[in-house]
Amino acid sequence: MTSPERAGAPAPTSADDAGADETSVAAAGPAGGYRPDAIDELVARIVAEELAELRRGFAAGAEFAVTRPGSSREGTVHRLECASIEAHLDRRSRWTEPHRRRLAVDPEYRMPLPALVTRQAARELAGVRSCRVCWPNVSGDEPRPLRRLSARSLGPQHIGHVLARPDGESIGTIVRWGARTGADLFGIEHDEIEIVTSTGIETVGPDAQVTIWDLPTDEQAIRRKTQLVQRFGDGFASQQR
Repeated sequence: MTSPERAGAPAPTSADDAGADETSVAAAGPAGGYRPDAIDELVARIVAEELAELRRGFAAGAEFAVTRPGSSREGTVHRLECASIEAHLDRRSRWTEPHRRRLAVDPEYRMPLPALVTRQAARELAGVRSCRVCWPNVSGDEPRPLRRLSARSLGPQHIGHVLARPDGESIGTIVRWGARTGADLFGIEHDEIEIVTSTGIETVGPDAQVTIWDLPTDEQAIRRKTQLVQRFGDGFASQQR
């Protein structure tokens, strides 16, 4: 488990905070004696330290990332492949010019660093909540985030999502769907939607409500996990050069 954020670092923890922070920094202007080359060297050293810390957590078998660990605000647990923390893990791109100017004023300034933790460590955390984007399900019994929509509203973006029963039980991953005309027991024709999943076929009316797991698709999750391995696994060393 990585160490918590550095205590006392007055870093922004939300989009609104970041905006306010950047505005105040821009208004302050460059500090006396501000040398861009010196700040570049300092940022490079900080980023190298941050990446090394993230790599240690990843190598230790971390499955989750905790944003704002140890802060006065409630922390949030994410899966490592969660799209909402991707920018937090890209440490180089986070050091924008306003943050560099603040660093020039205060060399001890640091931005929040997510803590990479194992499942067991995540279960032992107190005062944290689960991300609504990736559903970390650390305890194993958290309710799935479900989304309900009409069958006629299904689109290409839903391929790869899990089709579920109203209670959240999986029916299979959506492979494809299509509109067709069917006939009931009395021979009366009507429109219907045929949904093909990884486990079978579901046929419903166009206005029928269907339930899907409101989560990234398996394909998206696999792609992000591959990127994590490239960033913090074998490809990590080359990133520091």
